[in-house]
Amino acid sequence: MIAHELHDVDLWEMWIEFDQFDPEHFGVLYVHGEIEIGAHHDAKLITKRDEEDGQLILQVPARPVGRSRMKEVLYSEPVSNLSQYSAILIYAGDELIACFHEIEVLV
Repeated sequence: MIAHELHDVDLWEMWIEFDQFDPEHFGVLYVHGEIEIGAHHDAKLITKRDEEDGQLILQVPARPVGRSRMKEVLYSEPVSNLSQYSAILIYAGDELIACFHEIEVLV
């Protein structure tokens, strides 16, 4: 996993698990991390915002002002092949907090 110099990149992991029993997909991509959220946050915490030029763009809530707590988040989706995404970008609000160009593959 290679990351640019961004906030909390060490708190993110991503991997693809090979699925030999699904003929339509290579496997499942997982993105796991920790984010700061406000004391009263009920909305979905990680969503797929976009997909452009082979990049998966994920959105988490903007960093709260004041009291906050850490929360684990998990995103997953089936992938058709290993080169489906050239990068994974994670935004907290409008701030890019992590960018990864390599994804570990578990077979």
